[in-house]
This record gives sequence, structure tokens and C-alpha cells, in this order.
Amino acid sequence: MFYGHILRITCISYFISSSEATTVNPLNVKVTTDAVLVVGRSDVNLATCTASTSQSPAEVSWNLGTLSDSVKIKNTVENQDEVYMVSSSLIGVPTIAMNQQNVQCVVRHHSLKEELAIDHMMVVHYSPQLVYITPLPSGDGFQCEADANPKATLFSWKRMNQTIHNIAIKIEGNRLYFLKLTSDLNGLYICEASNEYGTGTGTLYWQKGGSHSEL
Repeated sequence: MFYGHILRITCISYFISSSEATTVNPLNVKVTTDAVLVVGRSDVNLATCTASTSQSPAEVSWNLGTLSDSVKIKNTVENQDEVYMVSSSLIGVPTIAMNQQNVQCVVRHHSLKEELAIDHMMVVHYSPQLVYITPLPSGDGFQCEADANPKATLFSWKRMNQTIHNIAIKIEGNRLYFLKLTSDLNGLYICEASNEYGTGTGTLYWQKGGSHSEL
């Protein structure tokens, strides 16, 4: 699976003796992620910035912001058929804190009037972490949500040490409705939220006249 974007830049030289422009040094720059980044995996290639050009190699570096202490940088230079390919890879352990963080690949080359900066958004997948249970605006039930990437798509409800009676309680996906407000429904309710990487739980203690949730 390919993640990233490619930018092609063509450098133009102008000759005093002619009004025509001639392409002499194409520069290709791309930033890619080779695989899905998942929390918990060991050191992986988080992103790679590659600049290929003829004549002379480009200089490739990174602006890492808050991630400067979390990753290592591995640089390689290859020369194939008179084309220089400079690659700079970010190596590290994917974390939740990396998700949606922006890094910037910076390319410098004599054919460029100024340095080229390409933004790259880190996307990290992880199982549901914090599971929230909040009251519905209608006031007749509760909604279960989770911090997860991708979003949790499977939800299930349980009642601690008791069975949920369909006559008194209705379940619709991540929502729990109380059809009756009676004291026999008092108790601890558990929401399990799942995506393809795992499951997280949140709890709600419901009591007639008042309730509260816990993470």
C-alpha cells in the first residue's frame, strides 16, 4: 500500500543567444510511507523523502518539530545511470502522539532558486484508547465514543452481573436508551468499542435520578 505524494520539478536554463528555454535538469522529489503505521510495532520506516536528479546530488533534510527527539534519520545516496538519488528516511516506533503530526522534507539543490519544503502528515493507526460515555441531547440515553484510528465501528453494551432487558432498555449501535426510569435498572453499564486493532472499554453507573460515567 502506498502513502504519500510526489512532486515533479523541472529546472529551466535560459541562454542569452536564444529566446527558447531548454530543459536540462529535471528534479523529482517524493515523500512516501511504504506501509500502514501501527502503534506498538518496533522501529519502522515512518516516512521517506527522495530527490532524484542528474548532474549532482541534492541535499535532503527534515524539519521535525516536536518529533525531533522521537525519530532517527537514515540517509542514502545512489548513482544509477548518471542519476543521483538521495533518500532520507525517518525511523522510529509509531506512537499515538505522532498521529496527525506534520513533518517537512527540505530539499536544496543548485538548480533551485530557493530551498523546497514539502509537508507530510503522519498517520498512525491504533486501537481504541479512551472510551467516553456521554448523555444524549434528548436526555433519554447515552452515547459511547472512543479515541481510535481508524474510528471504532463495533460497539457492544453489557450490564455488570445482570442481563440487559430489551423491554426496559434499547440498544442501537453506540447508543443506549432507557425506556423506563425505574430503580431496578440501577447499576454499572459497560461499553466496548472496537476497531481492527483492538477493543477499549468505558463504564457508566446509572441510578434513577442521577448517573455518572468513568473512563
